[in-house]
Amino acid sequence: MTTEPLGVTADEVITLNERIVASTGERHVLRDRGALEGALARPQTFFHYEDVTEVHFLAGYLILSVGKAHAFEQGNKRTAWLAGVLFILNNGYKLTMNDLAQKIIADIVERMMSDEDQVKQLIFWLDKYTDPAETA
Repeated sequence: MTTEPLGVTADEVITLNERIVASTGERHVLRDRGALEGALARPQTFFHYEDVTEVHFLAGYLILSVGKAHAFEQGNKRTAWLAGVLFILNNGYKLTMNDLAQKIIADIVERMMSDEDQVKQLIFWLDKYTDPAETA
């Protein structure tokens, strides 16, 4: 990716969280929109100031940032993961992982919230299973 990445909007992520918590009967509460918006800006920061263009790297840090922002009362990690998936899709890529890889990545995302160094493992796995999307 050499052009600026397409971000994920706060409204999109809020909708993701609403759907995630509704599916488990949890209450949807947006606690800090500003923290969410700051987290969503992280890929653009890496792109502009660190010259990072790899979508899997940018998605990994987006997932970390959204998860650690604790913008919602419930479902922060699940929302962070789906925001990362949406980021990948928005930028012309797709995830092609099997069930085992999904479990490994879920475990990494869980650990990453208390150990930020795990983001390197997440980026490794995202790189392995992120491919260009088919064009019509």
